[in-house]
Amino acid sequence: MEPEYWDKNPFKATAKAFPPGFHYRPTTLNKTRKFYEFILVDTNSVSIKHFKDPKDPNLNTHSTIQILKVMQPRHYGSNLNQPKKFSAPFDPTRYTYWDYIDAWTNVFWHQNNKYKHSWLIYFKNNTTYNFPNWFLQWWNYFGPIPQIYPEEVQQGFNQFSRMFNNQESRIPADLMYFSSFALSWIFSWQYRYGKIENKFDNSKAALDQVKNWFQVHPEFLKPADPETSLFLNKKSQLAIFLAGSKSKEILAKNLKEVLHLLQQQEEEEKPSKKKVESSDENDDQDDDPFYQNEDDCFGISLEED
Repeated sequence: MEPEYWDKNPFKATAKAFPPGFHYRPTTLNKTRKFYEFILVDTNSVSIKHFKDPKDPNLNTHSTIQILKVMQPRHYGSNLNQPKKFSAPFDPTRYTYWDYIDAWTNVFWHQNNKYKHSWLIYFKNNTTYNFPNWFLQWWNYFGPIPQIYPEEVQQGFNQFSRMFNNQESRIPADLMYFSSFALSWIFSWQYRYGKIENKFDNSKAALDQVKNWFQVHPEFLKPADPETSLFLNKKSQLAIFLAGSKSKEILAKNLKEVLHLLQQQEEEEKPSKKKVESSDENDDQDDDPFYQNEDDCFGISLEED
């Protein structure tokens, strides 16, 4: 900060630099925080409620924002710079996809004159989210930190992390966990995170619920070793095949077919197993120092002088 803008009260310092009502660097003066809030509301991306002090109707004490969806670039259109018109009168009358991205940050820079405003952020129940890549950076900044997790949420997240296949997902485990179980957290403007209040139902993210979630979403389950995964996959296919048997006779016939297929597959795999064993023996010789140094013995005479 430049010396002429400095003040021991940071809110007074920013008031010297920013236009009235702004707590971020404006691109144009008519792109206010309300402009960015209207973008998110008008695109049905969020639901926002502001709560006022009963003694002062002009004072917003806190706000809630429910995340309904995060619009992908392809859902906006082929040209991200092409302005879209609002569904209701507003100034400015249009916005671009870049404004939409900025809205997810600038909407939170709301503050009251007591500097005690806070946001309750939460996801919607039974909603599948498809987050764009830029939203992951938003999550790193505005998402909750593990230090504020209630014990039940922490236990559920630990279980979720152990089972979640993060190698196959670009979405981090904590974002997937919070969005899948519709959890909430508090964010305050002063870059401080508040604790999740006990009045919120955290049991929906407990250990048993995490296990149930992976049963419904097996595509996110961390795989076992390849052979085990292949075995489990075949086992599942065979179970479906046998379940289609409508009588004892058909079941007996299907069981014989399954047994025949398994025996045939085992016979086909035997040659490959032998090759692997032979290769392992050669590898053992390569690793043996005796075989590695055999060339060193050439030219050495064992006869005494």
